[in-house]
Amino acid sequence: MNRLKRLFEKSKRWANAHRQLLIRIAIGTVGVIVVAQLLYPADRMLPLDKVGGTRIGGWKKSDATDKLEKHLASQDIKVFIGDSTKAYGTTTSADIGLTMKIDSDMPSREYPFLARLVPSSLWWYQIFQATPAIAYQHDEKQAQKFLEKDLASSCVLPAKDASLKFNGNDFDVVSATNGGTCKESDALAALTTLSPTFSKQANVRIPAKTIKPDVGDEQAEALAKALLANSADGIGLEVKGDVQTISQKQGLSWLSFSSKNSKLVFAVDAKKSKSYFDEMVTPKVSKAAGVSRITTRDFTVISKQVGATGQTLSLPETLDSIHTVLDGTQQTAKAVVATVKPKVVYTRSYTSTSTGISALITHYDEEHAGDFGVAFSELGGQGRSASYQATRQFTTASTYKLFVAYGTLRNVDSGKWKWSMQVQGGRDLTKCFDDMIVKSDNACAEALLKKLGYSKLTNDIRALGLSRSGFVTGDTPLTTAGDLSLFLTKLQNNTIGLKSSSRSTLINAMKRNVYRQGIPAGTSATVADKVGFLNALVHDAAIVYSSKGTYVLTIMTDGSSWANVAELTKKIEALR
Repeated sequence: MNRLKRLFEKSKRWANAHRQLLIRIAIGTVGVIVVAQLLYPADRMLPLDKVGGTRIGGWKKSDATDKLEKHLASQDIKVFIGDSTKAYGTTTSADIGLTMKIDSDMPSREYPFLARLVPSSLWWYQIFQATPAIAYQHDEKQAQKFLEKDLASSCVLPAKDASLKFNGNDFDVVSATNGGTCKESDALAALTTLSPTFSKQANVRIPAKTIKPDVGDEQAEALAKALLANSADGIGLEVKGDVQTISQKQGLSWLSFSSKNSKLVFAVDAKKSKSYFDEMVTPKVSKAAGVSRITTRDFTVISKQVGATGQTLSLPETLDSIHTVLDGTQQTAKAVVATVKPKVVYTRSYTSTSTGISALITHYDEEHAGDFGVAFSELGGQGRSASYQATRQFTTASTYKLFVAYGTLRNVDSGKWKWSMQVQGGRDLTKCFDDMIVKSDNACAEALLKKLGYSKLTNDIRALGLSRSGFVTGDTPLTTAGDLSLFLTKLQNNTIGLKSSSRSTLINAMKRNVYRQGIPAGTSATVADKVGFLNALVHDAAIVYSSKGTYVLTIMTDGSSWANVAELTKKIEALR
C-alpha cells in the first residue's frame, strides 16, 4: 500500500513539473482530431455509420443506396412451414417477386462544419442522421410461379419421429418434431407480405396444419431404458458351448434405429458389428470345406469324389439372436453356424460329336459370365450340329443389318431398286450397302430399313423360316442364334432366293467386316461374319470356311465379351 502511495506521489510531482508540456500535448491531439474531421471527404459516409446492422462506413454517398438495395436483395430467405424449427428450403427475393427500394437520399446526408469542430464527432455524429426506410413491392404472379414450381405441389413437411443415438455410455434422445401441410393461399399471403430487414436473417413462415410424429420422445426414452437394462451385465454369446460376454458399450454401439408401424424399433447392424465377429467369433466356429472332384465326358459323369462340407458363422442369424437378448426375449444369444458346400472342380473331356460340341458349349456358358445363345452346324463332311439356348431371343444389335441386306438385295434383284439410287447423306445404294455390312454403318441401315418397311421385312425373313426374328415399329428388333444360323446356312447353300451375284455381294462384304475380335479371332480360317454390339450385348454370326469343312456359327451374348466369343470359337475348332 505504501508502495502505491509513493508511486502516486511521484507521478503527481512529475505531472506538476511538466504541466505545460501536458497541456500542449492535449491541445495538439485535439487539434489533430479536429483537422482530420475537417478534412474528412464530404462524399463519404461516416466511418461508423451503419444501416440495420450493415456497416456502410467509408462508402461513397452516391453508391450507398444502390449497394444497400443490392445487399438486401441478395439475402437468402428461409422458408418455414408451420412451427417447424427446420427450414423447408431457401429462396431469394427475385424468386418470390420481391423488390426493395430504400426510401432515403444518402447523398443528402451531411457532416456539417460546426459538427466537425467538435472533437470525436466523426465517430458518433451518425446517430443524428435518419435511418433510411425500406419500401417493398411484391409481384404476386412471380410468387405464384414460385409456389407452383417449388412448393405448392408438395407443401408438406413430414413429421420426424423420435430416435436414439448411443453416445458411448448412454442414449441421447433425438427429439421428434412436428410436420405440417399448408394451403397455397396461405403460402401466397405469407410471401406477398414479407418485409425483410438488414438486421436479421430473412424468414418467411407459412401457416400449416400440424402433422404429429408417430413416435414421440417418451417412446424413445422407454426403449432406451429397456435396452440399457437388458444389456446391463453385457450380452452373453454362446460360441461352441462356451459363453463369451459382449460389453454393453460394444453391443449398444452396433444398434441402428428406425420407425415401423408407429413404433421405434432397433436392429443390430451387420456393418458395425462385422469386425468384432470376424476377429472374435468366426475363427472359433469356422471349418474349411473340402473339394469335390468330378470327371465328365460330354454330359456324362465318369467319376465323382465328394469333398467334406465346411461351416462358417451365419452373421444375420447370430445378430437376430443378439436382438432377442436386447429385447428381453432371451437371456443368452447363440452364434449360429451355416454349412459351406465343398468347392467343385471339374475335369471335362468331350467327344468329337454333336453331343460333345453341345456339352462343350453348355459348360462354357455355365463357367463364364453372361448369358449365351449358340448355334453351330457343319454344312458338309460329318454334318455335326450343336446348340445352346438357340431359340432364346436377344436384341439384335447390328446383326439385324443382315436382314436389311437381304431385303435390299431382293429389291435389286427384282429391279425395284438401282445401285445408283441415293440413300443417305449423299451416298448411293452401292456405298451405303457396303458401309452397312463392312463398317456396320447405322445411318444407312436405318434409312434402308425405313424404305423396306418394318412389317414387310419381318414377313420376308419369316418366310425363310426365321420364326423368332422380326421388326415392330417402335420396338426393339429381336432374333435368335438359331435364326441367324439358319439365315447364313441358306445364304451359303444358295437357297435363300437371291441371284448368285447378289449372294456374292453380301458374302464378300461380310468377309471384309472390320470388326474381327470375335469369331474371326478364334480361328485361322476365312470368315464372313456380321457382328452386333450394344451396351452389354456382344453378338457374332459367321460362315467359317475351315480346311475341315465350312460351318456356320452364331454366338449371341448378354454380359460376356469378345474374348469369350473368340475363346469358345477356338475350343469348337479344336474339337472338330
